[in-house]
Amino acid sequence: MEKKSKILVVDDKGIDRYMLGCIFREKYEVVEASGGQEAIKLITGLSDVLSIVLLDIVMPEVDGFDVLEYMKKKEILSTLPVVIVTDDDSEETTIRAFEYNVADIVIKPYEPRIIKRRVENIIELYIYKRKERLYGG
Repeated sequence: MEKKSKILVVDDKGIDRYMLGCIFREKYEVVEASGGQEAIKLITGLSDVLSIVLLDIVMPEVDGFDVLEYMKKKEILSTLPVVIVTDDDSEETTIRAFEYNVADIVIKPYEPRIIKRRVENIIELYIYKRKERLYGG
């Protein structure tokens, strides 16, 4: 049996982690973090095997921007795509997130088929980018 790619879902709301898990569990192995600190630990240990991070911004203590800052400092953002999944649709948050070169931003509530397709497209793009980096092109 083919090994499933791993997706990290980071959200402080259990229902949102559950809903994203339901969307992706059939095709991917879903790893969950209930906050930014847990996400940083998982990213540290799994960055070489994760296909994508679905990251909420608004979380207590360590928020999504803290996670992005950590990933930037560790130079993980260039090889591990991040999709922001948030209910904060402010222009300020959108601009700030894209300054970290996130792959996409999806505003809650989202249509499951649309987020699934967007995430799959981004994963495929990053697989192609990794191959280009490894083998030249």
